[in-house]
Amino acid sequence: MHISEYEDGKVVIVSVEGRVDTESAVDVNTTLQNVVSSGKYNLVLDMSDVSYISSSGLRVLADILTRSRKAGGDLKLVGLSDKVLRVMQIIGFTQFFSMYETLEDARQAF
Repeated sequence: MHISEYEDGKVVIVSVEGRVDTESAVDVNTTLQNVVSSGKYNLVLDMSDVSYISSSGLRVLADILTRSRKAGGDLKLVGLSDKVLRVMQIIGFTQFFSMYETLEDARQAF
């Protein structure tokens, strides 16, 4: 699992590589919570290199989406694999999250 982040104007882009399972979801949560706690609520999560997401990872995404929207921001997802997208569809998350194919499209959506 590798996580990186950088600011691009008014947007913070967080990239995740690997499996987002019960253990690594803690690291993803810590990173995203730190960004939101620092007052940055416009987030793009690049999941292009995520091969799997567990229920723990899904809870992290739901929590950050709620926190960022309450503060007037949003969490946009990029590059979901077919497998991860299918999980999002099955549990109904596609109704709540904005999803994009490219970082540029997600960034410009703010």
